[in-house]
Amino acid sequence: MMRRHAMENFEKDLRMVQDLEVKLGITKRWVPEDEEWQTAGRLVTNRKYQRCLDQLESLIVARIFELSKMNQAGTGYKLRKHIAKALKARSAAIRTALDRFNAAARACSPPRRQLTFEEVVEYTFLADFDLLHN
Repeated sequence: MMRRHAMENFEKDLRMVQDLEVKLGITKRWVPEDEEWQTAGRLVTNRKYQRCLDQLESLIVARIFELSKMNQAGTGYKLRKHIAKALKARSAAIRTALDRFNAAARACSPPRRQLTFEEVVEYTFLADFDLLHN
């Protein structure tokens, strides 16, 4: 049942693609050997890298704000405990984002610089991330 449904969806989508190709006047589809295909692939890879970098950067910024709030005068014990718990969860999220970032960095051509968790948690200024932007 599921297979038939999937085949029907595939055939419907294929008809839609073919109709669009006719409307746009596309006579030749790209293949992996085409320059356009390779250029589009590089653009997609760079976009993935940039999105991973942006996500990692936002997590680090949130961590910096939490650390500064934790060290502020007037922050009570309960709030400090709550922030410490949030920092622990944020560290796990940073590790996951870092793994994704490093995978995206390896996929770039040429491969981009990879980071370690120790390097990332030592970033205290947003200017440190400017080194990674191209």
